[in-house]
Amino acid sequence: MKRLSLYLFLILFSFQTPSQADDIQDFQIEGMSIGDSALDYFSEEKILNNRATYFKNKTYTPVEIDDESFEIYDSVQFGYKTGDKNYTILGLAGNIDYPNNIKPCYKKMDEIVTELTKLFKNIARITEKETKVQTIDKPGDTKKVSVAYWFDSKDVAVVACYDYSEESGYMDNLAISVDTK
Repeated sequence: MKRLSLYLFLILFSFQTPSQADDIQDFQIEGMSIGDSALDYFSEEKILNNRATYFKNKTYTPVEIDDESFEIYDSVQFGYKTGDKNYTILGLAGNIDYPNNIKPCYKKMDEIVTELTKLFKNIARITEKETKVQTIDKPGDTKKVSVAYWFDSKDVAVVACYDYSEESGYMDNLAISVDTK
């Protein structure tokens, strides 16, 4: 609970004025922002050892890092353009795990959406709240509930709860993500 309260505190104070909330680069996850070099936060070895392979298109490389030093999130994911030796962050997400209990995730999501809606007054929100069945498992029991904020620049911020089926092998979680167009 302390971590989640800290998260809301950081989200509220990451933007110093409402006008700054119109730029996705002002949004921080564990101190990282879009446009930063991942090398400012992680060694090249750690980046390379934590690459993921879930993108079919190899234009971008995703990285997933679990680190006990994270103050708010259980894990952070980011993406960079494949071949970029500076590892410039183009997409960024923080995940908070909710093992075997998705209900607190939905409550926290509602709180975050309320705060983001206040911060992103000039941003179009794509949905009030949208539920989609995910194709990660055959029975289709995995669901994603999300709200997205689209910026004029075509960048997007998303708050989502992932309710995974037991068959998927994944843990339920809350994800806050920011992605450039």
